[in-house]
Amino acid sequence: MKKRMQSRFCFSEMLDMMDLVPSYGFQSSTDGISLGQNLPCSFIVGEKEFNSQADIVLDNHGCEIRTEIKPELDDSFLFLSSQSKTNHINLNGKKIPSYISEIAPSSSGKSVISFTPNQEPFPIMGTDETGLSKVIFHLFNFKDRLGTSRKVVHEENSMYSLGITEMKSKKWRIELHEIKKEDKSSGRKNRTPVLSHVCCLTRSDGSEFDGKTARQALLNFRLFFTFCQGAFCPPVMPVGYNDHDKMVWALGSGPHHPDSSMSWFDQHHSEELALLFPGFMSRLEDDRWRETFHTVIYWGARSNNTNGSGIDTGIILTQIALERLAYEYSLDKRDNKFPKSFDKLKYPSDKLRYLFSNLNIPPEIPQKFSKIEELSAKEGFADAPRFLTELRNSMVHPDNKRRNLFSDLYPDTWRLGMWYLELAILRLCNYEGTYANRLADEHWVGEVEDVPWTKKQTIS
Repeated sequence: MKKRMQSRFCFSEMLDMMDLVPSYGFQSSTDGISLGQNLPCSFIVGEKEFNSQADIVLDNHGCEIRTEIKPELDDSFLFLSSQSKTNHINLNGKKIPSYISEIAPSSSGKSVISFTPNQEPFPIMGTDETGLSKVIFHLFNFKDRLGTSRKVVHEENSMYSLGITEMKSKKWRIELHEIKKEDKSSGRKNRTPVLSHVCCLTRSDGSEFDGKTARQALLNFRLFFTFCQGAFCPPVMPVGYNDHDKMVWALGSGPHHPDSSMSWFDQHHSEELALLFPGFMSRLEDDRWRETFHTVIYWGARSNNTNGSGIDTGIILTQIALERLAYEYSLDKRDNKFPKSFDKLKYPSDKLRYLFSNLNIPPEIPQKFSKIEELSAKEGFADAPRFLTELRNSMVHPDNKRRNLFSDLYPDTWRLGMWYLELAILRLCNYEGTYANRLADEHWVGEVEDVPWTKKQTIS
């Protein structure tokens, strides 16, 4: 264990809204950074209770809770046989469901026990009822670069500028402050998360909110940043302050490993974030749509990471997500007495066509996909919804006679499906800005175009 400091937390006690600094001693990598120290803890192994002090450590595997105990020879086999049965640790007065992930000797001759929480974020300080005036959180490897405004930083013998992006919805205001990169090659070489932004969350009207509200908001922001990034991008290690700028609330969580996947958001057009944010947050105010976005954005991020899941899996996940959006959208229309019942649509292609038609998204196969056009003309596929579902059917149905027709079309099919999924989510949020079109043969950073439905009627 590293030498402990006197204070229990490595937080900055005073933060300036317009000059944000990290709440922790983050470095260019996350190799064993101590986030909380000397926290009282207790746990039971076998039938024996242990009381000790614990540190919260962020490493390449995420957040761990580590504690030291004096080893006893007759307990060695007890630990090895019982560690899988230990299902929680009491940390700083809070019960955290977790499991023992490692037991190892330390330089001091004691045993270091590492607990991995079953779910993030986990509570560190404060409660759901704790009153907050602002929350500081952190983003790793988020690709927002230029900001909606710039801040000039003066250092000895140097001057540079960093981007600040401000987003505002009916309930929330967020500032994203870009962090100077000390070693830009480190994250790419080692694929370790690198801190990119320190962010400040406040109510739009300046009012106070509680810990429970903050926790739900951060879960919503996880969806927002993941959708914009095209890869999982959660708010990390949030810290809450009261109206006296005193730290009173904190959650534990770690970043995901960086992913260079493309998305609709272009890193040189920060205004796209600001334009999407209010409509996206408005959708999440509906419980049904919040659960839907949670599911389809998860599937979308999995599909977009072709290194992990593969293009074939991505094609299937994307179409499942599109069909889910079509169904949920039909429920809104049903509430408005839409004359054609979604339930009567027999084929999956009809459901996708229904969604694209109502959202003003073109169902035609893009001309640049000449091989897809040729095959569709030969097989009688009228449009992209029909082609997409026929290819998917050939993958999942063992007796499908067209299985070998599509083997060289998977990459373009995956791109087309992801394009439709991104546009559908943007349209449902009434977004009318620009976007990075992943269908372009050669896409450059900074190259954007208007969404297809610009100036069309808003979606209710």
